[in-house]
Amino acid sequence: MKEPEQGNSTKTKNSIYTLWIAEAEVEPTKNDASKWDVDGTAPDLSAMIVWKDQVILNTVSSDDSLIGRWDPIAISVGDVIKGEVSTSTVKRIARIRAEKDIKFSIGMFDKDIVSRDYIGGWEIETTKLRPGKCELASEKTLKRLVIYVTQDDDLSVPERSFKIKEATYLDEPNDVMLETVKRWAKEAQEGLKKFGNNVGEEIQKIGEQVDQQKDKLEEAIKETSKKTEEKIRELLESFSEK
Repeated sequence: MKEPEQGNSTKTKNSIYTLWIAEAEVEPTKNDASKWDVDGTAPDLSAMIVWKDQVILNTVSSDDSLIGRWDPIAISVGDVIKGEVSTSTVKRIARIRAEKDIKFSIGMFDKDIVSRDYIGGWEIETTKLRPGKCELASEKTLKRLVIYVTQDDDLSVPERSFKIKEATYLDEPNDVMLETVKRWAKEAQEGLKKFGNNVGEEIQKIGEQVDQQKDKLEEAIKETSKKTEEKIRELLESFSEK
């Protein structure tokens, strides 16, 4: 961790920030007091960040969690299947420029096989960002959200915390989030139809694709800093075990 006076301490009018979702806590039931999943388990939490009407970050899911945690480095099965494993895809970070009167939004979802149910989120002024740990809290379904912010890509966060009092809680997803979720649901349904009755064969194919992507993962390791290298290697080993 860097000291506040080092590296990430600079803040200018048009600063470019690197940020990622670190932690989220939700209520044990939905708004209507119903259970998150039909089997009684906790939600599979995933987050989305939207800036200038573009989705700039999707996290992997933190399954069966009332308190979800994420690292800035993660590999999804979807990336492997699509053959899109690279330095940029394993880094689950967003880059945002701080500009006057420009906002970004964060949405938290319960991820299911073919859909994502909106839980809650916030809309935030980009100029309110600064390097460190940012915590947002509410008395609603999405109780707490922690964002880590830096001004470079070495993923070292200054040891200081701040809160954004002016952030607006979003009871409903914005249009970009809603359209994105609808598109994902359609793609998921088409994917299930493709699997058909050959689920076992398709799972085997996924395993083969994981093996094929290992070389790309190794290249991603070489192109990242030493700190992130260790994290990627852990993920690579976990894929090998599966």
